[in-house]
Amino acid sequence: MTTPMTALAASTIRHGEFVRLVTSTNTYTFCNAASAITVAGVTYSALGGLLSVGEVSREIKATSGDMVISLVGIDPTNSALVLSSNIKGASVEISRGFFDSNFQIITTPTQQFFLRYRGFVTNVGLSEDFNDEMRVRTATVTLSCSSFREVLANRVAGIRTNLQAWQQLYPGDASMSRVAAIAGQFFDFGVPPTTGSQSDSDTSPSENPGSAE
Repeated sequence: MTTPMTALAASTIRHGEFVRLVTSTNTYTFCNAASAITVAGVTYSALGGLLSVGEVSREIKATSGDMVISLVGIDPTNSALVLSSNIKGASVEISRGFFDSNFQIITTPTQQFFLRYRGFVTNVGLSEDFNDEMRVRTATVTLSCSSFREVLANRVAGIRTNLQAWQQLYPGDASMSRVAAIAGQFFDFGVPPTTGSQSDSDTSPSENPGSAE
């Protein structure tokens, strides 16, 4: 279902990128606007030109293209904070919002705020740059993200065929209770049973090829 983007019909188009990063402990929201913007009760911190968002693939068919988010100009003293924030594996949502003349999100006739990308952080990069003239160091954080389609494509599905794993889903079901007993056994299907097997002891003498007539 398509969503009409009426802001694109205006003579002047003002827009911004909004990022929502959810880790196991915290939620971070920021945008590339010049001042903080509140959308649906969520305030996005203003990073201005310090925030860089990669291109979003514009195709009708769902693709598994990656996304890169860069945060420039971070104080190097906060590098340890970045590395200890459990960012890898966090979920990411990137939205685009369209502004009115006061640089607030357009709300009429509908709120002009649209989700563009959703995925997970697969890698975190941290680099530092030293400015010889100003004698200061700045850090750049790069987040590499994979889309939901890529994550699902690499997903390992199924269930282990042992009693413990099976009963986690089906408590009380003993369908896998014999797995441990036959694990590692060799079954030569289609070959007559060997002497001493259970099947051989159940065979009558007339049916046993090795018995005397």
